[in-house]
Amino acid sequence: MDKFKSKVIKLAVSGVAIFAFGIFVGYQLNYGTLSSIQGYLFNAAGEASDSNASNSNASNSNASNSNASNSNASDSNASDSNASDANASSANASSANASATDNIIYLQNFALGSTSAKQGDKVNVTIGTSGACNSAVSIVFKGGNGTTFTAQVQDITGNPYIVIPNSAVATTYSVSDVLLVGRNSDNTTFTKQYSTSGANTYAFNSSLTVVAKETNNGGNNSGTQQPVAKVSLTSISLGSTSAKVSDKVYVNVQTSEKLNSLKLVFTSTDGKTFTVYAKDFSTKPYIEIPSSTVGGTYSLTSAIIATSKSSTAYSKDGGNDTEKFDFNSTIEISDGTETTFIYNNEDVNSDVLTKLYNAPSGTEITINADSNTLINEELFNAIKGKNKKLVINYKDNQIVFNGNDIDNSKTIDISMTVDNVSSNEDINKLVSSGIIVNFPDNGNLPGKALIRVKATDEVDKVLNDKVYVYVYNESSKDFCVVDTSVKKSSDGYYEFTITHNSDYLIVNEKLDSKLVVSQSDGNIVNFQKGNGTLLMLIAVGIAVIIAAVIVIIVLKKKKSTPLKNNKKNNDINNNNL
Repeated sequence: MDKFKSKVIKLAVSGVAIFAFGIFVGYQLNYGTLSSIQGYLFNAAGEASDSNASNSNASNSNASNSNASNSNASDSNASDSNASDANASSANASSANASATDNIIYLQNFALGSTSAKQGDKVNVTIGTSGACNSAVSIVFKGGNGTTFTAQVQDITGNPYIVIPNSAVATTYSVSDVLLVGRNSDNTTFTKQYSTSGANTYAFNSSLTVVAKETNNGGNNSGTQQPVAKVSLTSISLGSTSAKVSDKVYVNVQTSEKLNSLKLVFTSTDGKTFTVYAKDFSTKPYIEIPSSTVGGTYSLTSAIIATSKSSTAYSKDGGNDTEKFDFNSTIEISDGTETTFIYNNEDVNSDVLTKLYNAPSGTEITINADSNTLINEELFNAIKGKNKKLVINYKDNQIVFNGNDIDNSKTIDISMTVDNVSSNEDINKLVSSGIIVNFPDNGNLPGKALIRVKATDEVDKVLNDKVYVYVYNESSKDFCVVDTSVKKSSDGYYEFTITHNSDYLIVNEKLDSKLVVSQSDGNIVNFQKGNGTLLMLIAVGIAVIIAAVIVIIVLKKKKSTPLKNNKKNNDINNNNL
């Protein structure tokens, strides 16, 4: 009997152990731990894929001031020559060395399906890649008059195309950057950026002329097309005639329609320039003087104003696809502090990166990314593991990273849309009121990020001061809790923390429990999120338990059968006596 009990206990313990092991494996697979172990083994073995032998590991982050001086932590030691495709190419980081094509993706060909388009038009894109699965693409277009816009490719696995933003200024653009998002066999993501200059150079040779959008003329049934009325500038002036680098300067601007974007260019008498993007159109617009600005006296020489429907470029001389405007504002700029840095994303170069790497603890870095929304991995390397803050401005919203939270530096597209829930057909079927915050498909972010959604007039019409935040699972059509105690901050932002890009829902009331699957752990939807893994593990666990019960029953029968036979034999013997 003791042996029987011992077997039962062993079976029970074994069943629990197997079930627990299944849970553990499912959890680790979902969070990419096995992939991390794989990457560590590749790194230890000296293999060199884009993910472990690129700028992130062979750049200033490993050869910076902490290990060496600027002279040996500059582009000469961490540039294309020793950390680029030349050393991490197909020859030594291919499928043979890197287990299939995980963490590797190459741009083989690129082309636009048209050389001209109207605002709002679709333009087909040809994108040829090799290596890992290509799950998303962002394209940066730069115009000759200083305008820039970023577009995300739609229908990446079918007939890829982009939509020309209505706010794109009518001019001729060239492609300057393409960001590829690769998806590994374990469903984790990584990115690789190609540019006309930089670590991964590519000659795109693609231009696109954007012309003004046309639409039917109101109630006119004649079918004639007329241009949409462009937003126009009435007056503009600065709230101050002097400022230090990194200072805030208010802007008084009058336009025919309410703006959501304002770009200003200032020029000095000796030809120096600086560009700024205005913020906070819902209350009082302001600009912040970039850290790259050289001291001197500057005059406002051009402006690009935009709404969600149209945009207009102005300049003093009216040349280069701009309209003429008599600007009459000057400002004297002097040096600022060395712990606060403000740059436009398009102005971040090797000199800026070196300065940011060597910046002291407590530094706050602000990047304005209204036009070029691709944040290079080297910006994350500059703060990684250090008490430095990276604040990324996009339109009225912000994304904030702390250096101590950066785990895996990579280039990401930080463009985000904040819109009414009615803009998302799938979510609107489940929820009738709320705000959707949408991000490009970056997968896991470089680290924990604080999202600050500005309470604009449009957002304030929908949300209260206290709200609830959920992340939407597109595949299972349900939600996961992100935060249930978000209050509008004193400076007018809704703040919540994420580590993974997806669609986020902000609502005034808790969602019906039938729509919510579980609490989000760091906002990476874990294996309990209803993707089938949990059901599989439960099924395995139940199967183990059933098997254990069957074994126990069989053993009990085997144990009892000899006893019954002995009893029967004894009865027969007694009767015979």
